[in-house]
Amino acid sequence: MTRYINGLVFNSDTRSFDKQSFQVQGEYFKPATHTAENEINLDGYYITPGLIDSCSQIGLAEIGIRWEGDDSYEFDSHLQYSVIDGIYPFDVAFQKSVSHGVTASHIVPSAKSLIGAKTAIIHHSHTTVDDMVIVKDVAYSFSIGHQAKSTFFAEKRKPLTRMGIAKILRDTLQQIQQQEPSIHKIVVRAHKAVDIELIHRLQQEFTNDFDFHIIHGTEIPLLKETGFHTVIAGPTFRYIEHNEMLELSPKLYPQLFTQTIPFVFCTDHPVSSTSHLTLEGCLAVREGMSRSDVLYTLTTGAANFLGIDDKIGAIRDGLYADFVIWDKHPLNLDAQVIATFIKGKKVYATEEGMSK
Repeated sequence: MTRYINGLVFNSDTRSFDKQSFQVQGEYFKPATHTAENEINLDGYYITPGLIDSCSQIGLAEIGIRWEGDDSYEFDSHLQYSVIDGIYPFDVAFQKSVSHGVTASHIVPSAKSLIGAKTAIIHHSHTTVDDMVIVKDVAYSFSIGHQAKSTFFAEKRKPLTRMGIAKILRDTLQQIQQQEPSIHKIVVRAHKAVDIELIHRLQQEFTNDFDFHIIHGTEIPLLKETGFHTVIAGPTFRYIEHNEMLELSPKLYPQLFTQTIPFVFCTDHPVSSTSHLTLEGCLAVREGMSRSDVLYTLTTGAANFLGIDDKIGAIRDGLYADFVIWDKHPLNLDAQVIATFIKGKKVYATEEGMSK
């Protein structure tokens, strides 16, 4: 049992940093007591829950590897595919991610997949995928627009148009509906307003069966009444790959916020590196959002959206002890991670450690 004292701990309820102590026993946060086997003084350091990337291909698309390391996409997609069967736990991106405070990700197939796979939420450390999994079969994933169309154009296969894509989506949702699914969350990749409107129509058609969520949502501020439960927004720190992304800007975040459209952040690694998750937050602050709201969204807000707030996302008794020690406020551009813990185990530390 280890007791951490005097740190500036992020309080998910007040969205502020408060000087307080917390205790870790095994894999979990436990109620603080006055006695512990070890006591570590965190005076002068900021402590947050582990950051959560709400859409990532980490482990599916290995960085630095060509086609042989890409398991993020299958041309002939099937509803029974699951991302956990394609994750490589030794992707070097995992170690890089924990060095930047990101401890968990929602794994979603590539944008090339019209019908993707069942998504999963995983920790960024352990030696087997089964040990990394926090929750499997989180959502069914789909992708529409430029990426999906270009995949089929390259193969000279249908669907070649948005009409064809819409028909396949409807047929697939009806198929899921008839199976009395245990998964009700639907995540769809879309940038362009016309594709977002399609998702809105589908949501109205299947309103009693599924909860629809958009990934990216680049042009979503153009729509006043979408009714989507949550937008997995971003990444905005990336190159403009095609014309559907011409409106891409970090102004997206405050626009969603002021329109009271719930959203969370993502990097869609390796589209943008998972190490850039805090940078997305910094860009949102630059555009007018408060640091407290951004930090909440990167941690507790993401956990709430993914339905895992009973497991991670806050420094709270009974949750997994995922936390990060920073030398400054995490949304300072020059903030450095001093140490990262997953399930109470230190998975990253600087050489200097907590020496100041």
